[in-house]
Amino acid sequence: MFTSLMKLVIPILLFSALSSQATVIWQPAPNAVSSASWDVWSFAPPIDPVNGSGLASGSQGAAQQTTGSLVTSSDVVTNVIDSYGFPGGLGSNPDTYYFHTGGATWDASVGLSQNVSHVRVSYSLLGFGGSPASDYALTPIIPGATPLGSGTYSTDDGLILGTVFYQDFELAAPQSSVQTTFGDIVFPGFPGSFRSVDGVQVEVFNATPIPEPSSSLFLLASGLFFLRRRK
Repeated sequence: MFTSLMKLVIPILLFSALSSQATVIWQPAPNAVSSASWDVWSFAPPIDPVNGSGLASGSQGAAQQTTGSLVTSSDVVTNVIDSYGFPGGLGSNPDTYYFHTGGATWDASVGLSQNVSHVRVSYSLLGFGGSPASDYALTPIIPGATPLGSGTYSTDDGLILGTVFYQDFELAAPQSSVQTTFGDIVFPGFPGSFRSVDGVQVEVFNATPIPEPSSSLFLLASGLFFLRRRK
């Protein structure tokens, strides 16, 4: 009976662990009117049995979660810019995308039912060996848009502590579609970044994005401290 019970309990525990790790805890901007996010990776180039590397690029598909009612279409495309080998690609469960060698960039696109004026691009990265992750060499860009500000905050998905990096933009003119690119910049023959991308989020706005809650609280505390010193 004990053996039968263990056969039942172990799969449940494994399923619970995998499930708990499958969601990034985002801190959305308070004035975002809509968002699209990807937390589970579905595509990874297969390892070529001849040269032992993965080269192909492909789509991760539509966002797994949206907020608001503006998002009409969405996609993230993985572009492998330097071939990776084992242990590269999808993590132990389809929750992270890891590069031990090689590297990639990602193209996120979101279609909307009405025009917006501002965008925030966020992605969660896991570090290597328990160390905090550093940002990608290629930070988010949106053609024609003006970068406003950037920041970071920690996110705990239940098992692993990650870092969310975000960049805010003002679009050149209000528009109903957003396309952004970010990722690694590597040189052929060099190892990759030893980072895992854990999730991607694109938020859209009709005004300048308000800082995420932790930054807002920090700015409030700083302001109160400044006023208190002036007294």
